[in-house]
Amino acid sequence: MDQAIVGQKLEAERAAVQRSLNLTKFRLERLIESYSHISRSLAAAQLFETEAEFQTLAHMLRDNNPSIVNIARSQDFIITDVHPVEPNRDLLGYDYRANPKQMASVQRALDSQETIIVGPMTLLQGGLGLLLRNAQPGPDNIVGNIVLDFNRILTEAGMEAEPLVFASSARIGDADTGTRVVFGAEAVWSDAPVLANFELGDVRLELAKTPAGGWNTDTAHRPVLILTTAILVFIALFGVNYARRLIVERAEARRQLIEAIESIHDGFVIFDQQDQLVLCNQKYRDFFKASNNLIVPGMSFEAILRDEVKQGQYPEAKGREEDWIAKRLELHANPNAQSEIELADGSWLKVSESQTSNGSTVGIRTDITELKKALQTAEEAVGAKTEFINNMNHELRAPLSVILGYIAFLRKVELYPQYKALRNKLETDSMLVHLLDEFTGVVVNQATKSEASGKHLLGLINSVLDWAKLSSGNAELNIETVKLDILLNELRDEFGPAATEKGLRLEVLAEPVRIEGDPLRLRQIFVNLLNNAIKFTDSGFITISVVKNATSTLVTVEDSGHGIPDDQLNVIFDRFTQVGANQKGQAGTGLGLAITKNLVQLHGGQISVSSTYGKGSKFQVMFTCDAPSSGDMRIEVPEKTNTAEIGSQTV
Repeated sequence: MDQAIVGQKLEAERAAVQRSLNLTKFRLERLIESYSHISRSLAAAQLFETEAEFQTLAHMLRDNNPSIVNIARSQDFIITDVHPVEPNRDLLGYDYRANPKQMASVQRALDSQETIIVGPMTLLQGGLGLLLRNAQPGPDNIVGNIVLDFNRILTEAGMEAEPLVFASSARIGDADTGTRVVFGAEAVWSDAPVLANFELGDVRLELAKTPAGGWNTDTAHRPVLILTTAILVFIALFGVNYARRLIVERAEARRQLIEAIESIHDGFVIFDQQDQLVLCNQKYRDFFKASNNLIVPGMSFEAILRDEVKQGQYPEAKGREEDWIAKRLELHANPNAQSEIELADGSWLKVSESQTSNGSTVGIRTDITELKKALQTAEEAVGAKTEFINNMNHELRAPLSVILGYIAFLRKVELYPQYKALRNKLETDSMLVHLLDEFTGVVVNQATKSEASGKHLLGLINSVLDWAKLSSGNAELNIETVKLDILLNELRDEFGPAATEKGLRLEVLAEPVRIEGDPLRLRQIFVNLLNNAIKFTDSGFITISVVKNATSTLVTVEDSGHGIPDDQLNVIFDRFTQVGANQKGQAGTGLGLAITKNLVQLHGGQISVSSTYGKGSKFQVMFTCDAPSSGDMRIEVPEKTNTAEIGSQTV
């Protein structure tokens, strides 16, 4: 039993030392992995850095990582830059080809493009160090080298932690030099130490630890020692189990995260603060198969984008590559909106990007090819609908025009020879003449009503036909110089009787003004606005005013009518929308203002409306001069209760 207890105590002690050594090994692995990542990032950056930029970056890395002895860069196997310079000046110009072993590791770095670990080895400038090499593809054979203080690395890993508790040592073994101690006392190896192995490239590093005072074999105070040992073993087991559980949970969480990202149907990618790739899923790689060799962690977004353009993956960039790349980089740097990109295979991607709180960029690439096809199908359907409307309107308008012609003759029945002959026959009988006149009056009255209805129907057909032309993009303008003041005065004369009949004051305030436009379409614009003003104004005034400056012409149609409700201001220019459509006598297609807006935009202008419900409305049309003079245009408009805006600027 005594031997068993002593053996258990010794075993527990060895287990505690082994746990300490395993923790040291774990820290050493993390340190080597961390410095390897720094080495890879440095190698990628060195392709584009000047000597001054190299010194700045190297200085920053050494300040933040005390274990770095020096950093060097070689080109075509000759060291061209080193930091710090003074202690390592002798290294400048050193040719690796003079040392076959070093040349072999340099060549391996160039061939594999992976981190090559060399050492521990005696450095040219003295001391024992660990060398990390990384290379980037290119014609100049650029290789980045980071030299680490080997003893300091082991110290950082915890080899010298708790010197009163543990004695630590490390030795290396290879085929050329055999086994030699490189850290700590050699006596540790003769005291039955606990061991851990660590691979450094082609070299095997052995780590050893023993208790500082040797293994404890004292059997005095056995009850206390037994109790203490039991407690320590319990605590140790609890700690190990807890650490193991944490490690397992962390590994499981990472596995689940990666599986979740891979299961996303969209392409997913993350770039860090330096805009270098951190991770992406397979779907993202599938979208850009031609550049898969560059879609690796550490590669910059710009480098990947330029390769994708070079491989012809973006048809839109063809012939203007640099301009397209610049705009894409700007969108990537300021991810405030989504964009759409067409790929070479005809598929479409929606690009959504956003920045995290730490400055990283998260991107989603969604395949919207089917949506694009559906949109194209819908546009084709709209085109077919427009063509159908055009054909139907022509088929309706032609016979309707003929009907209106016949009705016009009925209103002038007294011109018919038959009517004249009949009246002459009945002249001797006043009663029959009276009956004939009454019948003629009924015919003329019905013909007048029929003509009014027919013209109304023809107006509706014309509106639909105009909208069909505008919505299909088939409308064309016959541009010429138009005397706008004369056109508006002619409209005043034309609409004057209708305004006077309702007791309205209609006036035009315009100096001689000329603009470039289609006179027929310009007339249609202001006919629609005047029609609406007269229709929805029961008393007061309608005023048309013109203001011209060096860059634009502003036409205002203002009335004292019903005004426009707040909830309809934003839809007033939508098709099939009509304010007061429920009022008696105000029926229509709801296309007038929609057509007006399109005609104004065809002229390169803008139209806006402001209104106070119950007090009147103000429509303003702005035409921009073809060759504007220098100076800013400033047109101030009195504030109204609400304002609707059409176009890119508020008038």
